[in-house]
Amino acid sequence: MDIEKIKTQFIGTQLKEDIFSNSIEGLLLLKKGAVLDDTHIDLLLNHKVDISSLTFITEAAEALSADKAYFSIFKKVEGTFASLINKSEEGLDDLLSDYKTLIDLALSDMTMLDIILDETHTSNSIYKHSINVGIISALIGQLLGYSRKNCHLLSQMGLFHDIGMLLIKEEVLNKKTKLTHSEYKEIQKHTTLGKSILFSINSLDIIISRTALLHHEKINGNGYPFNRQEKDIPFMIQIISVADIFNSMCTAVWHQKKKTYFEAINELIDEAHGNALNPAIVIPFVSYLMRKQLFNKVKLSTKQTAEIIFIHPNEPHLPLVRIDNDYLDLRKTASIKIVAPT
Repeated sequence: MDIEKIKTQFIGTQLKEDIFSNSIEGLLLLKKGAVLDDTHIDLLLNHKVDISSLTFITEAAEALSADKAYFSIFKKVEGTFASLINKSEEGLDDLLSDYKTLIDLALSDMTMLDIILDETHTSNSIYKHSINVGIISALIGQLLGYSRKNCHLLSQMGLFHDIGMLLIKEEVLNKKTKLTHSEYKEIQKHTTLGKSILFSINSLDIIISRTALLHHEKINGNGYPFNRQEKDIPFMIQIISVADIFNSMCTAVWHQKKKTYFEAINELIDEAHGNALNPAIVIPFVSYLMRKQLFNKVKLSTKQTAEIIFIHPNEPHLPLVRIDNDYLDLRKTASIKIVAPT
């Protein structure tokens, strides 16, 4: 199979129908209307899809792609956030319209997560983090069966959740070493500051200002600013918390060091086991993240290279892997973990 020839032939074409995996029954890979790029081709080949048998609408070089939509929205986010801080809604309607388009693209394109976690293109971390958390939150909502309307609401909750960070002192935000106690307390103020910015914006749903206030609460009561427990934290805000933590771990955000994709997955699971994050959100999300890695080569904590063969529904972070010609079920070897892609 000449993969480069396939890519040359099909990149830029637009799908006429939804495409499902031939390796995992019922797994949707790409939705109708997606414009194929290099990453899509690799995804389809990994899932044993015969690309030559697919039907296409037309050559779609001018179609809006997910990556173009993603990078084109940064300036609008920066300008609109500045307006909101000054109690103006200038630019808000345009931003929400463009962000809705981006979210629709993200929900139909499995490669969007790769795009947003790619640090080749850098930007102000607050704006990038905000855009990313909105996308991830909408994706989790889709995984949990939320309506498209509520997925868009989740995306807005994620987009604005950290707007209060823009009022925190830059020397604290940009500090590369561990925060002092007083600096950590300063950072924590972004929740109340964000709520005060958003509460008076009439065109935003009231839960968006509540999200700014409560997204650092933990269901075990160990969060801030109020030490609320699960029953007092709206479930949709718990979704934002998972998206926020995952994106923070996978990117170099402020004072935090970037973790690998699999380190972030393992930490999400640890947070769920410790009752800090809701397992009803974490497990479906981790299952999705791991399914994206099916048949990929990974590095184990033993320094061996393995191929992911099967994802267990209830313990997705501990898949069945193949090492050369042998199979290893990571559920039965608690000391061995996947640490990084190869």
